[in-house]
Amino acid sequence: MRLNARKLAVVSLATIAAASVATPAMAQTAPAGSSSDQLGDIVVTARKVAETSQSLPITVNALDSKDLTRKVVLNVQDLQTVTPGLTISANATGGSPIFAIRGTSTETGIDGGVALYFNDVPLISTVGMVNAFYDVSTVEVLKGPQGTQFGTNTTGGTITVRTNLPTKNFEGYLKAGYGNYNRREVEGMVNIPVNDVLSFRFAGNYVKRDGYVNNPAGGGAVPDRLSNENHYSLRGTMLMSSGPVENVLILDYYNRDETQPAFIPIAFGPNALGINPGLLGEKTGDRKTVYMGPNPSGIQAPSFGKSDLYGIQHKVSIDLSDNLTLRNVLGFRHDNNTTAEEDSGTSLYLVNVYNNTKTDQWNNDFTLRYTGLDKRLRLSVGGYVSQQDRTQGINAIVAQSLYLAFFKAPLDTSVLNFERHKFTSKAAYANGEFDITSKLGISGGIRYNWDHVSSRVSAAQANGILPQVGPIFLRTASIPCAPLALAGYADKDLGNCFAKRARDFKAPSWNIVLTNKFSRDVLAYVKASHGYLAGGTNFTIREVPFYQPETTTMFEGGLKADWRLGDRPIRTNVAVYYGRTKDKQIKYNANYDDGSSAYGVFNAAKLEVYGLDLEVRYSPIPHLTLDGSYNYIHAKFKDFRFPAVGGNGDGLTGATLVPAVDLSGATPAQTPKHQVNAAATYEWPIDPASGVISTTVSGYYTSSISQTNVFSPYDAAFGKKYNIIDGYFLANASLNWKHVLGSRVSGQLWVRNIFDKEYISFRNAQLQAFGFSSAIFGAPRTFGASATVEF
Repeated sequence: MRLNARKLAVVSLATIAAASVATPAMAQTAPAGSSSDQLGDIVVTARKVAETSQSLPITVNALDSKDLTRKVVLNVQDLQTVTPGLTISANATGGSPIFAIRGTSTETGIDGGVALYFNDVPLISTVGMVNAFYDVSTVEVLKGPQGTQFGTNTTGGTITVRTNLPTKNFEGYLKAGYGNYNRREVEGMVNIPVNDVLSFRFAGNYVKRDGYVNNPAGGGAVPDRLSNENHYSLRGTMLMSSGPVENVLILDYYNRDETQPAFIPIAFGPNALGINPGLLGEKTGDRKTVYMGPNPSGIQAPSFGKSDLYGIQHKVSIDLSDNLTLRNVLGFRHDNNTTAEEDSGTSLYLVNVYNNTKTDQWNNDFTLRYTGLDKRLRLSVGGYVSQQDRTQGINAIVAQSLYLAFFKAPLDTSVLNFERHKFTSKAAYANGEFDITSKLGISGGIRYNWDHVSSRVSAAQANGILPQVGPIFLRTASIPCAPLALAGYADKDLGNCFAKRARDFKAPSWNIVLTNKFSRDVLAYVKASHGYLAGGTNFTIREVPFYQPETTTMFEGGLKADWRLGDRPIRTNVAVYYGRTKDKQIKYNANYDDGSSAYGVFNAAKLEVYGLDLEVRYSPIPHLTLDGSYNYIHAKFKDFRFPAVGGNGDGLTGATLVPAVDLSGATPAQTPKHQVNAAATYEWPIDPASGVISTTVSGYYTSSISQTNVFSPYDAAFGKKYNIIDGYFLANASLNWKHVLGSRVSGQLWVRNIFDKEYISFRNAQLQAFGFSSAIFGAPRTFGASATVEF
């Protein structure tokens, strides 16, 4: 660690030294402020005060509504194609994408290392981010540990969607769009000022699209098209501002009723169930048809994803004096998500999973901010409290069609798990910034967390256990409780079939930053930060009842500069970083000999990451803007000894066994080594009275991605390649005409995945347990048009 940290320190100092050498040349060629004015800069609130993104000593990527429109960001999955260093993957639950930054992700089941915010309130799950990109002010992505100035604490970064606040003008718009796969979209907004003090803003969005994957076995309750869209969202905002007091109240609602993303079978093999490729017809699917085996083919199990989410948040800001401001944010969120999917994508009911999760969350964030010494000193102190109450029920039906074939009767539910999980977090934080001179500055902050987690679980097993290789299929008596599933609990009541456990955690977070503003257009910084992620209790994994907190220490050096190249404005932002994570939290699934399935979180001892973030914006000629970014990350587990989990002991037959194995040197999931984003926008030189016409072409490349952190020896030997998502390139484009011929009408033509690239967004390798490997494919080429009328 000393060697790598020393290397980073040398690079960081060299960065600042290079800036001091380069700055005079920039100052000679660039009029003050001209580069920033021509290239534009987005005002963000990453530190809960309004600042331009170029003035922040942190790696931050910000997009405004114009960026989102021109680069065709239709949903949250599209965000990674325009945001450097952000990886977004699909997962089995469909509406819950996985976000990853610098080797840390919002992996399902973990209170994620990447925090998601809707305005000033953290979201409960990633589902809440799916359809948030309408009537938006900015989308802000911060990288590295956060938490010493506001909100929840993180080890990887934060993603914040900020919506537009009410204005003092009566205004609004209505938008309608249509695309292939019968995609229909309606969106609208109206802003109503009541008087100089009070105003309201209401907005809504509705999208419905046919699925792009055919299911030959569809009919009745079983959908004939998978991977569709059907959701709507509503939002209301009140702004009341009078003198030194400002109140903002936001209510939002989101509903979806969709089929799940289609699992496409891509490989079969011998396995614990004794199923072989011949039984399945040796037929796989493709990205537009699920299972192409013998009749009946396709998925015959129900497939749906339903969500009902709402939230309310109130922010009050009071200027107590010219130097002192009080700010308080109170928020409540409710999530109700229900999913059903058949993970194999075949006509057999191999792995049919039902999941219902309901969560309520309250949080309050209080901050007192002081500004003094002619604004050279800025101090803030605050406290954060959050309470989350989550209930989750899981039904796992295993190999049901095999029981139908052998016993002419349906198999009762193999496993029924139910958990009530409570998480309470309390924190105090303080932060200070001081301008030593007009150019040099120092800032630092500290946070301390006190967290409590508790869970109460029940587990029942029906009359069919997971069959083993060898013995014939035998029905057993109905078992009202699955005692082995509760074996790892010290506090249990088998008579009433429940068990419970609880644990407390506490730890500090901190950061310190040194800055040098060589000019108003050049900022260099070095930063050290330490983040903390609370531990928790495992639901059904018997071997590891608790997992420990995760901590990350990261060092970063960066240079942000606006200058001129060939008498044209150019912006270059570069950052290098090195981080070390201890007790990295990793999720894994397993099966036991009694037929019960299980999942849990484990701690990998050490993870090392280092990398480069590079962004360039350049206007080589009038009306043309080029954007490019490159992200490199090296991420490896330095010490990861995974414990033995599940199975019957031999690792090759019977229920899934992951024996104790040393995974040191492996790359964490959701972490591609290389990512490239590029875009070119040309604003046509036409008479302004005719409106504004622009054309944007953008591209995104990612290198290969590992889908799973842990692999059994069997799967590693026979199907390791099915755990890797190959690298791919996507291209998108849009043609926009704002205020057509000076009217209030605007139009857009757009296309995503121009070259109809076939790529995978999620892999599910289950060769050992069930003899299949399936995948979710990314969207094919889609295109459409929309018209917007303003009033």
